[in-house]
Amino acid sequence: MNATGSRISSENLINDVIPKLKTVEFILDTKLRSIIANSKDASQRSRYEVLQQEFQLELMMIQMNLEHLLNRYADILQPAGKRPENTLLDLDDSEQVALTAVANLYRKVSEFASKL
Repeated sequence: MNATGSRISSENLINDVIPKLKTVEFILDTKLRSIIANSKDASQRSRYEVLQQEFQLELMMIQMNLEHLLNRYADILQPAGKRPENTLLDLDDSEQVALTAVANLYRKVSEFASKL
């Protein structure tokens, strides 16, 4: 992610941040949920459930702030073909924190998934 200071390019948001967020959601909704459902060891299941809750809380904060960003720039972030040139989007403090959190959560979830 190339968010510079309190800005991010519309292309970076669409082609990097959002796909990473979708990947995190997929891993949490499929792999982690499946591991919890199929775990026979109660302590292991409990550990994965706590991990899932932590990831979900972080994901919820990200989604709320990202939704705010997407709504503010809805006129710029249109479907491909209707979208204007790559534009720098100004971020408020919460959006900046959320974009940093996407990268961190993506890294943590990817590392977790690679160990499964």
